[in-house]
Amino acid sequence: MQRSVVVTGMGVVCSLGADADELWKGLIAGRSGIGPVTRFDPDRFRSRHAAEIDDTRVVFEPGPLRFEIRRMSGFVRYALFAADRALKDSGIAEPRAGGVYLGVAMGGLPSIEAGVLKQEQEGTRKTSPFLIPSLIPNMAASMIALRHGIEGEQVTVAGACASGCQALGQAMRAIRSGARTWAVAGGAEAVTTPITYSGFEAMRALSRHEDPELTPRPFDEQRDGMVVGEAAAVFVLEERGHAEARGAVIHGELTGFASNSGGQGITGLSSRHITRCMADALTDAALTPDAIDCVFAQASGMVQGDAAELEAVQAATADARRKPVVTSIKGHTGYAFAANGPMNLAVSLMALRHQTVPPTVKLDRTELSFADVDIAREPRGTGIRRCLINAFGFGGINASLVVSRP
Repeated sequence: MQRSVVVTGMGVVCSLGADADELWKGLIAGRSGIGPVTRFDPDRFRSRHAAEIDDTRVVFEPGPLRFEIRRMSGFVRYALFAADRALKDSGIAEPRAGGVYLGVAMGGLPSIEAGVLKQEQEGTRKTSPFLIPSLIPNMAASMIALRHGIEGEQVTVAGACASGCQALGQAMRAIRSGARTWAVAGGAEAVTTPITYSGFEAMRALSRHEDPELTPRPFDEQRDGMVVGEAAAVFVLEERGHAEARGAVIHGELTGFASNSGGQGITGLSSRHITRCMADALTDAALTPDAIDCVFAQASGMVQGDAAELEAVQAATADARRKPVVTSIKGHTGYAFAANGPMNLAVSLMALRHQTVPPTVKLDRTELSFADVDIAREPRGTGIRRCLINAFGFGGINASLVVSRP
């Protein structure tokens, strides 16, 4: 018999706050976490905005690796901070039975760029011995395991912007199969650095809008690209019987997951493959499209990507008697790459708790071909039982996750 996988712990840090409640309040208030870039001088770029984390909020309690934590890249520190919060929220204390599954896309890119510049400007002897350990993608999962004494399987997923969602799915499968009793899982990203901007500007992927209150604009017909965001969202996933036996608070249940390959070229999204991915996740959850109340979309404000996703939603729900409401949080939080899926999971759990769909801010009007898609423009109180979460990455990596009320 397949085992049930529930969420018993949650930790979040992003531009809207340092926990899930702050994130939720910001979303419902329609607040944007996007502002001018402060981590470097952006004047040479057309895109000068970001959704940056307030580092004064990322404070660690006494514990192992305090010295090393201060020398880690941002994505490591944010992932560890969120994991500390998730484990505290869960109250679980059986490290040997757990595992760590974390999604990371570009890892320590800021540390790489800074390290190269320092070497060339000051010489090789000025390179820190912490440079390599601070930036390798696995270090976020490794620091979580080492700090908390977790001795089970440690997995880092590098599936571009689907990484975090894939990591959650891998952890879910491990618990379902009986290989793990519980796991820490999620994703983290922090790549606000010049090379990120020059690379994405060369692809014409970043919004050039001058007013951060008006960009990015997911689903809007005037959308012109994404805004770089920083975030980490990490969860404790647990076998239901184990969670109930120890009296844990259950935030929600992961009931379906699917991932597939297929894109439009190496960077575009394919509506056909996204449709199949969503359908496979519903099949895994033993559900029909009618059962989904809300879709938490990838929707970043990219012209081609947003359109492909809406086309896929239309196709996946074409025969449904009741259509889901669709929303995107990217107008609030920016585009957090590997953390996109986990951030959507955090918000979907809050939506299930409060029975409210958060709004897609900065949306005035969609293309006429999507007029039949129900996109939330204001906070909407409604009955929510199940949500579908999407995350897609360069290279045609697609992932969808179904989360249900506990």
